[in-house]
Amino acid sequence: MGRLQYWVPILTYHRIGEFRGDHVPTVSPEAFEQQMRWLARLRVRVISLDELLARLEQGKPLPRWTTAITFDDGYEGCHSRAWPILKRFGFCATVFVAPDDVSTPGFVTWEQAKEMASNGIAIGSHTTSQAYLPLTRQEQLPHEIIGSKQAIEAQLGQPVRHISYPIGGFTPEVTALAREAGYEAGYTTNRALPGRAFDRYAIRRIKMTERDANPIALLAKLSGYYDLFRQLDEPS
Repeated sequence: MGRLQYWVPILTYHRIGEFRGDHVPTVSPEAFEQQMRWLARLRVRVISLDELLARLEQGKPLPRWTTAITFDDGYEGCHSRAWPILKRFGFCATVFVAPDDVSTPGFVTWEQAKEMASNGIAIGSHTTSQAYLPLTRQEQLPHEIIGSKQAIEAQLGQPVRHISYPIGGFTPEVTALAREAGYEAGYTTNRALPGRAFDRYAIRRIKMTERDANPIALLAKLSGYYDLFRQLDEPS
């Protein structure tokens, strides 16, 4: 997907909650609710990643003012803060979790993940340990990519179709392994292979911040042409 080509924006959040002065991108519950309110006011259609991929597979164009919502890392605020707001507006989403973090302080528990998975929130993999895959040893990659899928499926009793690469990092070996593992798609951030056509195992997403409660900033990210406004980095 070229930079001049329209692409359905996939919005990416991390922690929904209080700011803690650490490295984690954080959006306050108030700003998150305002962003969701703007989506509703603008009549933006929020679809699942499964629907997005199905439409692409069928060659059906997706209308403008369509988006998908994702959360990386699986912070506890996905369940306690974001999910009630999403339910209020009738929006679906995907939460990417790392099995090593689930049920540890600050992250969702398996029971919370099961509850969301049974009520319209898809659960995807964020690798087993949130490893930065381009620097992960070759022999460890199957554990991070395949093992995480197996662990989540064993806990939830549902197939895991999507994987999000921590910090957006991936390599050709990583995408090949994701395909081999049975994922239907893999997601990065602003990383892309130069000149590469659309690759369902390297789908770009847009990081959301507190400032996106401003409707002008939000409209830019919803435009479908946000790649024109940001630098696209190499995959690794």
